[in-house]
Amino acid sequence: MNGDWPEIEDLGRVAFDDVHRRMLTLADSIRSGRSKGKILFVEHDPVFTAGRATPKGELAADVVSIERGGRITYHGPGQLVVYPIVALPRRDVRAWLRALEDFGVAICERFGVAAEPSVDGTGVFVAGRKVASIGVAIRHWINLHGISINAAMDLTPFQRIRPCGLDPDIMSDLRTAVGRDLTLEDVKQAAREALPALFAFGEAHGGG
Repeated sequence: MNGDWPEIEDLGRVAFDDVHRRMLTLADSIRSGRSKGKILFVEHDPVFTAGRATPKGELAADVVSIERGGRITYHGPGQLVVYPIVALPRRDVRAWLRALEDFGVAICERFGVAAEPSVDGTGVFVAGRKVASIGVAIRHWINLHGISINAAMDLTPFQRIRPCGLDPDIMSDLRTAVGRDLTLEDVKQAAREALPALFAFGEAHGGG
């Protein structure tokens, strides 16, 4: 890949609702041809979000229901969320989910950690523990939402929910996997370096 992907916009720590509005605005600008989109880097204030597959019994007053696929998850400090608000390089949602997983695996590899994608396009695992979660919505072949990478975070809030339908004890972070302290900036740099893994499928599979 030649690196011709949209620019990264690092929003810092931001409330989810503000970023959600930003995503929708960007998607509209892509559809109208005014923009090729952006890759948003975000650290969220603590929030629970629920995708379309979340059972009603898991919803609560403080859970934000959104249009992405998947079930309930948690975002909070110490977690990098990458939102590639872009037109898909090719019209293959399954391949796009695999590319997001490849991106997560590549980030882990930059810390010397062997990671594996899930079997269903929903995350990345290290030694059986989940360190990254994926959930997207595709509108007019434009991506919304993305992948959250647990860098160095308090995992306690996951105990309130069944993250992506899983036992909360399965959740971990890169700090634990690596066995040393990491900063969010370390993971942001790894994500920048791993971007070719995210966009390679548009060329590698003969996309258009």
